[in-house]
Formats: sequence, C-alpha cells, structure tokens
Amino acid sequence: MINRLEDLAHKLLSFIDSDQEIYLYPHTSIDGDALGSTLALLVVLRKAGVKARFLYDEVIPEKYSYMEDLDLIESFPEAEAIDAYSHSQALAVLIDCSEPSRTGVRQQLLEKAPQIAVADHHVSESHSGYLGLVDPTAAATGEIIYDLIVLLEKISGRELLDHKISVMLMTAIISDTGRFTFSNTTRRTFEIAAALMRFDVVIRDIVYQLYDLSSKARLRLSGHVFSNTEFYHGDRIALALVSQSVMEACEALDSDLDGLSAQLRNIEGVEVSFLLRELENHAIRVNIRSGSGFDAARFAKTLGGGGHARAAGTTLKNTSIQDAGRLLVEKAGEWL
Repeated sequence: MINRLEDLAHKLLSFIDSDQEIYLYPHTSIDGDALGSTLALLVVLRKAGVKARFLYDEVIPEKYSYMEDLDLIESFPEAEAIDAYSHSQALAVLIDCSEPSRTGVRQQLLEKAPQIAVADHHVSESHSGYLGLVDPTAAATGEIIYDLIVLLEKISGRELLDHKISVMLMTAIISDTGRFTFSNTTRRTFEIAAALMRFDVVIRDIVYQLYDLSSKARLRLSGHVFSNTEFYHGDRIALALVSQSVMEACEALDSDLDGLSAQLRNIEGVEVSFLLRELENHAIRVNIRSGSGFDAARFAKTLGGGGHARAAGTTLKNTSIQDAGRLLVEKAGEWL
C-alpha cells in the first residue's frame, strides 16, 4: 500500500507545469465518497500546479451543493469532441471504482488514456495492470485520498490541505461510514476525521445536508417504498421495486432513494434488503444492504456487480423489474 501510494504521488507530481492533463473518473450514480474524493483531488492537483479535469455526464445531486468548487466539474463532451480531449489526456485516474465500465459513457474517453491509475477501497480484480492504489481496509476512498494528499504535501513541500478540501474529504468519509456508524468505521477513520477538524469542519452541517434534509418528493417516494415492500423467506429478505412511473409520479430524483435500502435492512429479522430502481434505458439498478450473515459484495459479484460486505450493488440488463426481483429473491434464498 505504502509503495503504491508513493508511486502514484510521484506520478501525479510529474505533471507539474506540464501541458498534459490528468483526467479524473468517479463512478456513475455518484455518491458522497466518489464526489468528495474526486473534487478534493482535483482542487489539490490544481493547487500544486498540475492540470487536471473532472468531466461528468450526470446531474450532481442538490444535497452536495454546500461543497465549494462544484463549478470546476465540466460537462462530458459530445462524442465527436472526444478525440480532441484525448490528445491532452496523459493519465486517467479511476476514483472509488476500478472498473472502466462503471464510468458509463465516459469509458470511451477513459480508455484512450495512455495510462490508467486507480484509487479505490473496493475489492476487485479489474484493476490488474493499472497503477493501482486499492485498499479494502479503508472505510472510504476519501481516506485514501487524504493519505495521498498528505504525501503530496511532503514530496512537494507545499501546504495543500485547507478548509474546503477538508469538507470534501469529510463528506466522503461520512457518506461511506453512515456518519461513523457502519462496521467499516475504524480507528484510522477517526484519526483522519480528527486531522480534518483542524480546518474548522462542522460535522453537524455535513450530516444535516447528507442525511436529515428532506423534500416533498423524497417523502412521497419513501411512503411508496415502505408501503409496498415485500418480505420473503421467513421475512429475512426485504424487496422494494421502484418503477420509472413511480419516480415520475413522485417527481423524485435518484438521490431521493439514498438511504432507503439501509432502512429496509434495519427492519427486525431482515438479513438482506434489495431496492430495485427501473432506469430509463430498460436496465435495473440494484442496491443491496445486508447483515453479518450475508456477504452483499460476493452476492453482487455473481451478478456482475460489487461493493462492500454489507453494502453492494449491481445493474441488471434486458429484464423487467418484476423478473429482476424474482431472480434476486430466488438467488438470495439459496444463499440464506
């Protein structure tokens, strides 16, 4: 881990005062860890004199609007402009994922990069051959980016961390630890959080934006999900289906679904919950939350997905949301 961290740090700093650029690629359906980690690294690299870009093709959820420098995120270009962008892309960095397919339409630009690096905390075999910085013991990719920034400071002799970057990293950590309550939270997590608090980060403000602030659309959507959840195999499996028509009727955004799968898992007796979201392209996104007796990451991997032992996901294609639900219940029943 240490050597890989140093390798990546030296690689990034080799682009100081260069005309070539580093492109950063978080995964689609961006969450607090992916966004906070990517934005923090972007700002740090630019602060160090490195040209870096963060292109994205989806809407950033409104709940993250408290973070500064969101305006640095650029809209992903039209297909005909990709070749022009690729000429300046000397290094691509996958953040909070290690599979190019998880970058969606940006994959076509990513794969034009002469070299790809990875900063991630998910267990995966897909980063083989990359400049890989994968640490599954980290509670969030934000922890890895923090360590990387500290090393960049040491090598460059420049002070890079500041208040706004610390807010971004704290957002990443709070998001993936469930405000420091998930089982992945470690002593190291609190040590990093304490270090970030030196920059006057107000945790309660971040937690309010991420977990407590709601909307009428989210209230309506939550009501639908909770009233239509079905239970199987002795109530050990909870299944909720959210169709595109329901999303439209509730005037809801994808971000309004955040946290609902975890609430289903918290129901007494439930060992694994599945929240299925029907997408516009006829695919089904699956969020999985589980207890200690069910490895969500291993289960998701059998369906082409991945994640953590207690929180994972996948996307199923060429199926209806009802058929996808039946498949998951059948397979999860066999596992249980």
